[in-house]
Amino acid sequence: MATHLQSCELVSCSPAGTVEISCCRKFSYEELLQERGTLQQEISEFYAMPLHLTILYDAEKDACTKEKSIFTLFQELSLNNEVIRFLITEFGSELVY
Repeated sequence: MATHLQSCELVSCSPAGTVEISCCRKFSYEELLQERGTLQQEISEFYAMPLHLTILYDAEKDACTKEKSIFTLFQELSLNNEVIRFLITEFGSELVY
């Protein structure tokens, strides 16, 4: 469940006790929706107050993530990750897929 929650963000919290989260991945949204009761109970116990959990799906953000290929992701990693950049410059590493 924690992995699915990483693709979510808090949208709002109301004084009436409603917590809204938004998922940018369809699979995570569907999985969390099935476990909504358990998640709602865990959140309520953690904050020691009754809370109602609403899970939303953000299709717009999901569409943005679907366009990246493995090669695009590797290129982004090579620009942002020092370890990957070191492997490329020092050893000539490349993506084999």
